[in-house]
Amino acid sequence: MKKVIKYLLVFGLSLCNLYGCSSKSLLDKDNPVTLTMWHVYGEQVNSPMNQLIAEFNETEGKDKGIIINVTKITNASKIGSELEESLSKEPGADPMPDLYTGHIHNAKQVGLDKSVVWNDVFTEKEISNFVDEFLDAGMLEDKLVDLPLSKSTIVLFMNGTQFEKFSNDTAVSLNDFDTWNQTFDVAEKYYEWSNGKPLLCFDYLLNSIESYAIALGSKHMFNENGWYNTDDKEFQEAFRTFLEPLIKGHISASDFYSSTELTTGETLIGVSSSAAYLYLNDIVTYPDNTTEPLNAIALPYPKADKDHALMTQAGVGLCAYKTTEQKQEAASVFAHWLVEPKRNMDFVIQAGYMPVTKKAFKNLKNEKFEDEETQSLYNTLTEMKSDYTVISREVPNAISRKAYAFYDQVRSHQPEWQARAAAGEDIDEIVDEAMNILKSLS
Repeated sequence: MKKVIKYLLVFGLSLCNLYGCSSKSLLDKDNPVTLTMWHVYGEQVNSPMNQLIAEFNETEGKDKGIIINVTKITNASKIGSELEESLSKEPGADPMPDLYTGHIHNAKQVGLDKSVVWNDVFTEKEISNFVDEFLDAGMLEDKLVDLPLSKSTIVLFMNGTQFEKFSNDTAVSLNDFDTWNQTFDVAEKYYEWSNGKPLLCFDYLLNSIESYAIALGSKHMFNENGWYNTDDKEFQEAFRTFLEPLIKGHISASDFYSSTELTTGETLIGVSSSAAYLYLNDIVTYPDNTTEPLNAIALPYPKADKDHALMTQAGVGLCAYKTTEQKQEAASVFAHWLVEPKRNMDFVIQAGYMPVTKKAFKNLKNEKFEDEETQSLYNTLTEMKSDYTVISREVPNAISRKAYAFYDQVRSHQPEWQARAAAGEDIDEIVDEAMNILKSLS
């Protein structure tokens, strides 16, 4: 008899682990609970996230008694200050949302005690379905508070129409972009061929310098304030590697987003987030108003050398503000629905992101897309996920503001630097000048 009771207890506990032992769901389809949400997935009306939320509200949400109400569509650089205003209850600030998409530093702002811990509502098996590196980026004190939804990385977006002309005249091929040294050699050829245009326009030049320094073995790239340690030897070498072609005019720093320079013919390649795919025009319009198809080609991020293939990861996750148990249950239902592998893959493909579950990534290898541009992007992302090492760094808003201040300075000085270099001035002296600008922002 004791053995029977023991087995029944074990069986009962197993059921609890599988289905939960809460006495009763707090959700009622006849009295739905509303969760407010802020997100950063496109400020356009047909945002992929808005479409998903509308689908949820008409299906799973209606069945379970949950309504997701988007009260703000913002962007990743603004949401931190907006959350801070709401948390501080500043005059005119919006109430805190029940759900928001953000980075881990946004969850830190809110605090662990005020955040839903996803480990409490997802089983260990469910958590293990996510790509490990993507989970790491969402942890706060070993608790998962920033649930992976989509991830982006930096890739090269090329004007395929213009490249074909350049390639025919110079015999440069797509294989010549494997490493940064190769790419900068091509940049010099393109500068001559195009009568002075940069081959590459960077959205996040410092990110590329960072990853190059990591490949060189940098261990002390950042100071105690999170800014760059300009005395670090590997960082100095990486900085010089990118600033020299910039000073010569072979590459440039974008005016906010390189997709603009790419689709106005000012550059051949935009070095940007894979998510920039959402904002690429199909047509290139040149200053003389002539047009041609972009025929975008996505290429993998160049390596520091053949043995060091590093890819950045970026992208917000889903965070939930902890209030009532009913809202936590509703948030759990929505989160589970949102990251279902097929749904997650359909969502990320609309926006140029990578999926976040292992199964979705596996399925991606066999996915066939209707247009060549999308196929090119996801072939590139699949190749990088397979062959590259993922790196990431938490970048608070204060550091981002310093980076953008540096880019502003670079853009304003570049014509002068280029003229001085062309006149024969020592490029090392100009590189040092640029380094001093970076140092002054510390």
